[in-house]
Amino acid sequence: MSVRNISGTYNITQGTILPGFLPEPNLFGMDKSWSTPGWGFILGQQDPDLRIRAAKAGWLTTSEEQSALYSQVQTKDLGLRASLEPSADFKIQLDAKKTTSSTFTETFVYDPTVVNDQNGFVSRTPNRIGSYKVSILSINTAFKNNTSKESTVFQEFERNIEEIKSRFTSLTGQGYESKSQDVLIPAFIAAYTGKSTDRVSLSPFPNIPIPGWRVDYSGLSKLETFKDLFQSITLNHAYSSNYSVLNYNTSLEYSDVGINVPVEDYNSGGNFGTVTNESGELIPIYVISQVLISETFAPLIGVNVRTKKKLSVRFEYKTKRDLALNISNAQITELNSKDWSVELGYTKNNMKLPWRSQGRVLTIKNDITFRLNMSITNNRTIQRKIEEVNTITNGNINFQLRPNVNYVVNQKLNIQFYVDRNVNEPLVTNSYRRSTTRVGFKILFNLAQ
Repeated sequence: MSVRNISGTYNITQGTILPGFLPEPNLFGMDKSWSTPGWGFILGQQDPDLRIRAAKAGWLTTSEEQSALYSQVQTKDLGLRASLEPSADFKIQLDAKKTTSSTFTETFVYDPTVVNDQNGFVSRTPNRIGSYKVSILSINTAFKNNTSKESTVFQEFERNIEEIKSRFTSLTGQGYESKSQDVLIPAFIAAYTGKSTDRVSLSPFPNIPIPGWRVDYSGLSKLETFKDLFQSITLNHAYSSNYSVLNYNTSLEYSDVGINVPVEDYNSGGNFGTVTNESGELIPIYVISQVLISETFAPLIGVNVRTKKKLSVRFEYKTKRDLALNISNAQITELNSKDWSVELGYTKNNMKLPWRSQGRVLTIKNDITFRLNMSITNNRTIQRKIEEVNTITNGNINFQLRPNVNYVVNQKLNIQFYVDRNVNEPLVTNSYRRSTTRVGFKILFNLAQ
């Protein structure tokens, strides 16, 4: 019974634009004969062969001035979520997501010199563009040496290239360049997800989403050791990782690239490219410029404590890793971010001041709240090149210290004293150290009843 809830959503948005349509609509979008363009189209059916059916039925203009593109768009959004409670104080949430977006365009025009079963209509320059995003699991390499110039994971990527290349050659019998996108992307996925090259999918579009998670535990305050001191103790941890193809478009050498062709089948199940270049190497069906893996621990570890004397302490350690593989130059841009933050808060009522008036100790009757926020963020961008020296191209260490004191005079008047110290220390020589300090008072007067 620890599984409390499982839910899922699957949304599909589709649309078709068919230029040059001649029949005049009458009622509900149908013509007077109630046959054109068909009840399927009126009710939202997205037939990938609609243009061909329309050409055969004589629905389209034969004017040579018609140059608008036939187009179809499709967006699919899959979300899966599960909530687990192994105990009343221990909660786990799992999330898996997958989003795909595609647009297919084609010049579908009449050519009087062509004789075919489409009444002279021909398809020219078919093209499909889109993006792809799916949740994955890359935690196997999250704690390896990634932040220095020498990365063990990047070295694994370099070794994977030849192994993936050999695997492709054995399956297709064709040659592949070492820096071909078909070789680089599986080698990249295998290296940074910790998979072996003989098990990783050769498709640049991983099909099955793998969930990330969030874990919350609040049972420590019930233990005998802590319950007399603490009102609450909460531990939390969250992880998510996503793989994205930022954009892709089809090669001009291929025509069967309609909206109904799943991109996940590319380089999977024997569905490889069939056209070769002058060097005898296969030309990819889908041309990809960049793929990205984004991994976040938000937080890796978080602790939130509140004592029975109204002292609150919150600590969080977050990490983020963005890995961008640029296909054109076979380079990986790696952004690593580490963030430590501490927040202390204390509320005191009837606080005694170290001064006397007429022999009596001065006392602040209303609530006065002391709060201290401190954070250190380390950002570092490293450019990794195959068989070359890796370089730090950007980065900084940012320190923030923000103490403040807030006093509630009455229901309408609030006085606050604050200090904001910000120091930015660059990690590259083309930037300068910067620091700012702000100190001030705030007086807030509420006129509302």
